[in-house]
Amino acid sequence: MVFYESSHRIAESLADMAAIFGGERPAVLARELTKLFETVLDGDLAGLLAKVEGDENQRNGEFLVMVQGAGDDEEAQLAHGRRVYAKLSEHLPPSTAAKLAAELTGAPRKALYGS
Repeated sequence: MVFYESSHRIAESLADMAAIFGGERPAVLARELTKLFETVLDGDLAGLLAKVEGDENQRNGEFLVMVQGAGDDEEAQLAHGRRVYAKLSEHLPPSTAAKLAAELTGAPRKALYGS
């Protein structure tokens, strides 16, 4: 996700992002791109917020914030695997369907078999 932010809102925006996405979410903060005092910082949202709050120079200029998207969680992966298994098992033996569904979705084969 990419956000464009102004200097008078950057600290509040980073705090909101940390609250919504989690302070441990990886992100990049770029300031004054293509200008003399260009700065690019990377880390997690909580760390970037601390850097901005701790250094007044980091609160000047125009900002671009890039936040890493959420990865697949195990429950979503398993649910997807079960849907794939259900379709495959209509045409294949259960063990073969479970093996293929696990390979395609990354869900554990044993959790899919017989579901």
